[in-house]
Amino acid sequence: MQKYTPSKIIQLILEGFEDKVLDSGDLWDCLTCNQCLKDCPEDINFADIVRTARYLMRHRNQSVDEYVAHKGIYTTLSEIMSRPYINPERNMEWVPKGCKISDKGNILYYVGCLPFFNYEFEGLDTIAKSTLQIMCKVENEPIVVLSEETCCGHDIYWGQGKLKTFIKLAKKNIDKFEKTGISKIVTACAECYRTFKIDYAQLFEEFESKFEVKHLIEYIYDNWKEGTIEFVKPNKYEEITPFTYHDPCRLSRFLSKENDITGMTREIFKEFEKLGYKFNEMKHNKKNSLCCGVNSWMNCNEKSKALRYTRMLEAKEAGKIMITSCPKCNIHLSCLQNDFEDIASIEILDFSEFLVNHIKVRKSRKKEESK
Repeated sequence: MQKYTPSKIIQLILEGFEDKVLDSGDLWDCLTCNQCLKDCPEDINFADIVRTARYLMRHRNQSVDEYVAHKGIYTTLSEIMSRPYINPERNMEWVPKGCKISDKGNILYYVGCLPFFNYEFEGLDTIAKSTLQIMCKVENEPIVVLSEETCCGHDIYWGQGKLKTFIKLAKKNIDKFEKTGISKIVTACAECYRTFKIDYAQLFEEFESKFEVKHLIEYIYDNWKEGTIEFVKPNKYEEITPFTYHDPCRLSRFLSKENDITGMTREIFKEFEKLGYKFNEMKHNKKNSLCCGVNSWMNCNEKSKALRYTRMLEAKEAGKIMITSCPKCNIHLSCLQNDFEDIASIEILDFSEFLVNHIKVRKSRKKEESK
């Protein structure tokens, strides 16, 4: 149980009791979902304060082991990858047949840590496969996909405040990006997107000017608005199918105010109503969306399960399908279905999995550009 509310913590810090807050260790309990930022009249980014506090708390020799989920396997993998001599070569069997990939080019699909999650969670390869299938439909050039890809560092940075490790991972990634010659990065992971779009851009001056970062939602939206693609009627669902969308924290409360990715998502879903679907919002949506309860592999406990259960009940009320665009949200919400029969019938899909069979290319991007 938290000793202090966010407002009380801010007050204590301002009054000079920073040591009291840090020594309490209370901020390890924070989900860093940034719900408090949404309602803060002073626009204080409390999650940033927590991240910095975690860095300081670790240096006070506070143990974080009891807060890290899955015995720290995934954050340990990130730390190992930060070492300069470690370049894990991933299995590329998931790459769809006929999809041309390369180690050099203009546009890169950043897969993220999905291949490592497969050791414990089933079916996540379809997110990577669906994303690459979509990109291969749209692009006439090979997509850069790295077999020796390095973790973006999100979980280390936000979950445990390990700034030095995060910087090592970032430098490794940027070095690899530069060697490929890419100018655009596309990812289907909300956390990777936020990390590249905001955190890398803040830490490395030239990152934003060198690389254009797009979430798959933006990538599809831009191509749709440009007339490169259109959405076609599905074969699977013959009757009107109600569905809903779970906004990940990193796409709803962690981006700049100018970023309207939540609006883009709704525009796309509105178009899908012409294809035999019915989009319904959950009670909490967009910037008011409920967190999946486990951020950066931290705090998977009874309190976070209660939050997830509330979210799943909202999804059940809104539709038969719940779509999200964060692999970890997918993992944690799907995991809860094993414990509660009343929410087991909800089909949880990634944005890429939902869209992949509904996209038709209308015109060639390369031919249009040459004209």
